[in-house]
Amino acid sequence: MNAPLQTRLVVLFDGTDITEEVGSDLLSFSYSDKETEEADTVTFTLMDPEGKWAGSWRPDGGEKVEATIYDGTVHGVTGILDCGKFTVDSLRCSGSPRVMEISATSIPLASPIRRKKKTRAWEKTTLKAIASAIAGENGLELLWDMEENLEYLDQAKQDKASDLEFLLGLCRDAGASVKVTDGKLAVFDQKSYEKKEPVGTLVLGASRIISWEFATQKAETYKSVKVSWRSPKQKSKVTAASYYNRDFEKVTVKPKKSGGNPAVNEYVYTDPDAPDDGQEFELKKKCSSRAEAERLAKAKLRELNARSVTGSITIVGDTLFVAGAVIGVSGFGAWDGNFIIEGAKHSIGSGGYATALQLRRVNGSY
Repeated sequence: MNAPLQTRLVVLFDGTDITEEVGSDLLSFSYSDKETEEADTVTFTLMDPEGKWAGSWRPDGGEKVEATIYDGTVHGVTGILDCGKFTVDSLRCSGSPRVMEISATSIPLASPIRRKKKTRAWEKTTLKAIASAIAGENGLELLWDMEENLEYLDQAKQDKASDLEFLLGLCRDAGASVKVTDGKLAVFDQKSYEKKEPVGTLVLGASRIISWEFATQKAETYKSVKVSWRSPKQKSKVTAASYYNRDFEKVTVKPKKSGGNPAVNEYVYTDPDAPDDGQEFELKKKCSSRAEAERLAKAKLRELNARSVTGSITIVGDTLFVAGAVIGVSGFGAWDGNFIIEGAKHSIGSGGYATALQLRRVNGSY
């Protein structure tokens, strides 16, 4: 006979342990963990019959919150999930009965990396150097986990964009993901992460699955990406030549028309598994080399086709499953295989502890 499940939530507020105070009033707790681009969040929903959470215990905003989930049975802890550090961002009070909702985020809206617009040019540098500079300027530690040594960028212009917005664009072109959490700026290679071994496998009929859904869409699937770029080392056109003849008359010789612009280069990458009638996406971008164009084409095709096969599974709470991890699924027919977790929402409430996973099929080709 299986031992009864038991989940405990530990909460620190500006470094002070308020687990008992929160636990006595807690209606529900949720931790939303995102793979990339979006901020992680925690939300506490508290009963407030005497109005203390809306009164003397009300946060002002900006306080630091830490949350940890301890999962297991009455016999002991089997899993620990450190949700990280968050900043109180929004409050909501409602009734009747009186309820207070406190939300905190890993990237506060007022944070300079997210909000402050900048215009500047980066020249003859690398993506890692830019990420390192942005991390330092915003008081963050850079976690760099890229498989490839990216080439120098001749120029990258930040035009009225926040540091995070600008870095996200560069990383999309490089096939990288960006995440800001727990005082760290993480940049990691999507391709290498999707090749990792699954942290676990969910088997229909054998695992503690509450609900599930999978979908495939072909309408917006692309077969290839064509990158066109202008080489700065080649002239865009051949100019007319002039000379003087024996009679000291100036003679201009116009060049013959050619079939194309010698300064414009093209590179096409085709998905080896795509159907022949798939769409081709055309992209015009500055590139310093063919290798850069190839990397850009693969990254764009990966981005366009990333969500052609998706799924969602809700299971009895499990601290093992977090955003960015690979899981296997079995017993779902054509949808069996490996998926990467785009988002994991861990919720604790009157119904117990549950984990809802948002999934996309891994890309093992490019």
